[in-house]
Amino acid sequence: MAERRGRGRPKDTDTDTSAAISRAALQRFAAQGFEATSLREIAGDAGVDVALISYRFGGKQGLWKDIVSQAGADLREALEQAPGNSDEASAQQRLGHSARAFLAYLLDRPEVPRLLLRDITIDSDRSQWLLETLSLPLHRHFIDLAQAAAEERGDAPAHLEFRVANFIYSAASTVARRERLGKLVGGMEDDAQFAAALEEVLVEGELMP
Repeated sequence: MAERRGRGRPKDTDTDTSAAISRAALQRFAAQGFEATSLREIAGDAGVDVALISYRFGGKQGLWKDIVSQAGADLREALEQAPGNSDEASAQQRLGHSARAFLAYLLDRPEVPRLLLRDITIDSDRSQWLLETLSLPLHRHFIDLAQAAAEERGDAPAHLEFRVANFIYSAASTVARRERLGKLVGGMEDDAQFAAALEEVLVEGELMP
């Protein structure tokens, strides 16, 4: 049976409401952490009744998992659709395109690495969820590309898997802590300069030496 609508302004669709909740939760979790964030705060930011969050997502843990799952899906899409990632590209080129797409994703959504870094080092169900949902798939993606590039060149750099892991975590940590980094390194307040430095140091220096 269709939901009856009252007079006046139409209600948001379920999709719009869920998206508003997710955006509010991402901002709160990234700024305050999971434990310090309440559903009431998220509901207030999203302009919904707090009971709706439990109904839609099964509570705070379910909402957090939904955000991480969506971030993983968005990241996979960004990597798959990386500019220049065609069958004609070499393995080395595909690695570079994916690495730059990963950096672009982080720079466009700095709340995501802030959120993830709050939980990745804590031994909890959330850290395990992050590992299985985001970290391992991302690591496998770049390992496969890096190994293919090394075989293509006929020269594998030392500690290839460590390089890949360090690239992923260094990129996330640097973007998440950009403001603090700016107090140590000049010029980081400029978006283009910051992005260029990230690429030169992490992609060209660490992942593709």
